[in-house]
Amino acid sequence: MRTLALVVTLALVLVSSPVLACSVCGCDPTGGNLSLDRPTESELRFSVEDRYLAKESGTEDEHEGEKEDRINLRFQYSPPIPRLSLQLDVPIYAWKAHFGADGIQDDTTQGLSDISLTARYELLHLDGFRHVFALLGGVKAPTGANNHLAKIDGDTVDEHKQIGTGTWDETVGLSYTFGDFPTVAYASVAARFNGTNARQNHYGNAFFGVVGVRRTILESKRLYFAIDAQGRNAGKDTTPDLVYDENSGGFVGYGVGTIGFAFTNNLLARFVLQVPVVKQLNGVQDEHPVYFLALAYDLPMGPR
Repeated sequence: MRTLALVVTLALVLVSSPVLACSVCGCDPTGGNLSLDRPTESELRFSVEDRYLAKESGTEDEHEGEKEDRINLRFQYSPPIPRLSLQLDVPIYAWKAHFGADGIQDDTTQGLSDISLTARYELLHLDGFRHVFALLGGVKAPTGANNHLAKIDGDTVDEHKQIGTGTWDETVGLSYTFGDFPTVAYASVAARFNGTNARQNHYGNAFFGVVGVRRTILESKRLYFAIDAQGRNAGKDTTPDLVYDENSGGFVGYGVGTIGFAFTNNLLARFVLQVPVVKQLNGVQDEHPVYFLALAYDLPMGPR
């Protein structure tokens, strides 16, 4: 069963953020996943994930771009309490670069971003574990720096150059999985409610959904492929001037492909490619493909 639990591991989005906004909001397909990606009871799972992201927004003097490499340390634990799982995410920016209207890099920073805690509780099991409905809730704390000053900005703080939002944010969601090994189907809906920081900046609240299917192959059952369709809709950001950022928010649909391979019963590698295929964004924005590479390790914490 432990081998099966590892093989079926898949990154499933359950926490999101504004489509443009600042990437520190966590807009990626692996943030907050506790649907399929969770350890078995009395096990601790530790994973290291590396994400590369690039995005752009605005025109002429207001044009800006971001590129970043973020490492996420994820701790998941299923205590000896039936149906409950917990997850702690500790994101650390290896580097976060900002590009001005002239396309030249004008700032870079690194360090700890905003830590988040998520809980998952399985509300309903039907036909054994063939159909599973679960409730998720999460909170993100303002642990990342939110007062970074770039030399080019003088005494003005640029919200998009921060590695933390400076806010407490809450997430609620529902997920469903259908298990008919070697095929598993899944779906989820979720909403994220972002707080307002000390400068009165507020990233628009976001709502999104995911539908996907995964297939395990090989006689060893160690390799799987998955395809997701993801949709996200976000409100416009409110700037410190208490006006809407017209180049923020909107709808974007992603196609996501995942390849996972379990080297052992305890060690899993996963590669994820997220490609924007439908864009109905406010103002001028652009999203690029996002790449993820992760390693996860399961550590038993008690008798099995």
